[in-house]
Amino acid sequence: MTTQTRNGRKREGAEPVLACIAHRPGAPAPALLEAALEGCDFWSLVARTTGPVLIKPDLDFHLTSSGGTEPRLVEHLIDLLHDHGVADVAVGEARNEPDGWLEDRPPMVVPELVGYRFKTPRGRAYEVVDLRPGEGLHERWVAAGLRINFAKNRTHEDCYFALCAHNLAGLAPREGKVEDACLRVLREAPPHFNLIDACISAHGGAGHRCPKPIDTCTVIASADTLLADWAGAARMGLDPYASPVNAAALRAIGLPAAQRIDGDMSPYPLWRNVHPVMARSARLRNASEGLGDQSAAWFQAVDRTAFTLRDFYSDRLNDFLAPLIARVDESPRSFWLVVALNVLLARMDRLVHAQNTLFAKERLRRRRAPLLIDPRAFTKDYPRIAVALEPYEQLIHHLPPNRDGIRWRHVDGAVVFAAEHEFPLPFTKFVQRVDICRAIQYMNDYIGGSTSIVRADARGRPLWQAERNLYLQQPNWTVLLGGDVIDVEKIQCLRYERARQSIWWRTVASPNASARIDDGRVSFSRTTTGGTRVSILARQQFTLPLAFKAFDIDLAPHLRDAIIDAAYTRFFTGTMANLQAAYEGREHRIGHDAGEASARRALPRFLATAAAALAELLRQRQDLGGVGDLAAWALGSKLTPATGTADQAAALTDAAGFTHFTPARAASDQATPDEHFIAGMAALARDAPDFLQGLAQAVHLDLDRVANPGGAG
Repeated sequence: MTTQTRNGRKREGAEPVLACIAHRPGAPAPALLEAALEGCDFWSLVARTTGPVLIKPDLDFHLTSSGGTEPRLVEHLIDLLHDHGVADVAVGEARNEPDGWLEDRPPMVVPELVGYRFKTPRGRAYEVVDLRPGEGLHERWVAAGLRINFAKNRTHEDCYFALCAHNLAGLAPREGKVEDACLRVLREAPPHFNLIDACISAHGGAGHRCPKPIDTCTVIASADTLLADWAGAARMGLDPYASPVNAAALRAIGLPAAQRIDGDMSPYPLWRNVHPVMARSARLRNASEGLGDQSAAWFQAVDRTAFTLRDFYSDRLNDFLAPLIARVDESPRSFWLVVALNVLLARMDRLVHAQNTLFAKERLRRRRAPLLIDPRAFTKDYPRIAVALEPYEQLIHHLPPNRDGIRWRHVDGAVVFAAEHEFPLPFTKFVQRVDICRAIQYMNDYIGGSTSIVRADARGRPLWQAERNLYLQQPNWTVLLGGDVIDVEKIQCLRYERARQSIWWRTVASPNASARIDDGRVSFSRTTTGGTRVSILARQQFTLPLAFKAFDIDLAPHLRDAIIDAAYTRFFTGTMANLQAAYEGREHRIGHDAGEASARRALPRFLATAAAALAELLRQRQDLGGVGDLAAWALGSKLTPATGTADQAAALTDAAGFTHFTPARAASDQATPDEHFIAGMAALARDAPDFLQGLAQAVHLDLDRVANPGGAG
């Protein structure tokens, strides 16, 4: 008998989960699809299905001819389902890559533009459903009797590959990293069946930014998402853990305990993957808080006959950069120039982030990061959390406090810290207004996270809960040394008494390896005068920035202790101020919500303005002498700026200083690709004689917004 865990993992002794690789050179795509379905016993699954069937293809088309799941294959699958008696079939639309910078991208428009006709070649009508999530997964996806995930076989700019797991990203709210969204879908409503369209794959060193078609004549199928991707990555010649999306899912969920892959797993001939240097630099750029989303518009190859860019400056930059992306496989100069641009944008954003962390925390964006752990997997551990902290509490209890009332000492590489503060506030009102279960969220420099209640008492108060917490770098100045935000996942237990409320926690994971230990307790207790005493105990060991590891700071104890003393004093003082603000109903959180306006958004606009001007300047490189020649070489252009092209229009300057040009060459004369590239950059000034004056005004306005974010626009 087949049994499953709550995550859909097969138990030991069950029938193995199959993955079928249907590969036959020269075979038509429909035949390969049928072979893959038969090899995985798909029709037995269909026979047991009750309820509607929902197919989620990859609709991340930026070039209408390639990039996503082939529409004719999806429609052939619909016909096959009808042939087996299933008529309630719909196609779900939820793109995985943000594309708000493009026009003509509503859910019902893109499918039609890329080849979906809402009726199969055999006359079976089907609906296209908007599956974009709200606060949770779309109810149509969750309620479907058979959820089919139909991914495209393609490389990805910063994830190396984007297959079945990645194709789930558009179904969940994008509250953090893409891997968090995909993992949420795999936990809450995983696909019942998975397919990878590798008939004509999309490969290349630019990944999804400029996909290049290649005949691979393959369809991969499996009931398990991660097993299908395991086979797909093997055929690409890649480590299945190379993608952060798959790595997170494999570590959190894993492959089925019993599984088998049928078919050829050898790498595709002539296949080209994204180079690790390119992937690393692109990941740095895409992780940028201010420039990451906006810069996607600059680097993406787009079919401009179907989709146009919303923003004028992004349109000009896209004309300038997209041709470079298209040449990264053939031109080392283009490759290294794109890498350099990626790193430059990431470093610029990092500097702005560091400045805001140190001096303008209200400009930081708050984060919502879902739990990656399974909170119910620790049911035996919750009752032991408080007991585990008792030895450390006894160890520090008799230590004399410093002048700020703080006690701390080193224990096995960690810092054990304790402090308390009395508020002249009524205890009963305090615990009503300041919820003990949110104690960690009141702490200094908390920037976001999420909570899941595991067990509650009769009054609905949490007794056991799991929480993911994100804090700014501690101390804040370590951001200048490459320090990462502190990202930890904790299990917590709570206790409610007449004169005391307490929460204990233990860290069980750190998704970014920023902390080894972050355990502790917070208590609210009634004083003899009826006031409120807040007591904090913590045991912490954070990962030092790379620059800090160059020397052993323990060899300089006076410097080390001064840093620790100042950091914990600042932390405790800030936390007490937050608790006071929470009691009074004032805002205590740092940062702003993702949807709110931020002064940081003025910076990307300013950079886009400046870069667009630079693109136009390089276009006029025949007037720049040696600098123009250098630009031509860097951009890989074959034109010779100093002498011009053979058919360049002759020019005459009259006595008044005006330049007169001969008529443009006939339209029948074919321009070279390089000339198209240069002409694209010229479009910035095409219809604007006063371009320079307008550009100066735009830069002036953007600088004003950066310097005076609260001023009038």
